[in-house]
Amino acid sequence: MKTSQRFATKETAKIEVYGHIGTLVAHLKNLSQTGAFLEVSQGDYVPQKGDLLNMTVQLDSVRRTHNVAAEVIWSKGLGLGICFINKDQVLERMMAKAVSF
Repeated sequence: MKTSQRFATKETAKIEVYGHIGTLVAHLKNLSQTGAFLEVSQGDYVPQKGDLLNMTVQLDSVRRTHNVAAEVIWSKGLGLGICFINKDQVLERMMAKAVSF
């Protein structure tokens, strides 16, 4: 499995977990083309492996906002690794999870 080059970052992200109410605040620790590592700093839920989420990052330095869909691939304590997915895949993956219950 090929890993993408990671870049250290200190951006703040807002996270909405599909199926859970509310917004979490997390700090991005590193970022790659395919995913990110972040730590939840505010909120009442820590996303678990398999959770689907919507992440918004405000890049003040370039006056841009990035919004991406992602799936949690691992979590430990307040830290989690996510892989970015195409927004079109969110519904498909949610349906697959519902069928497996």
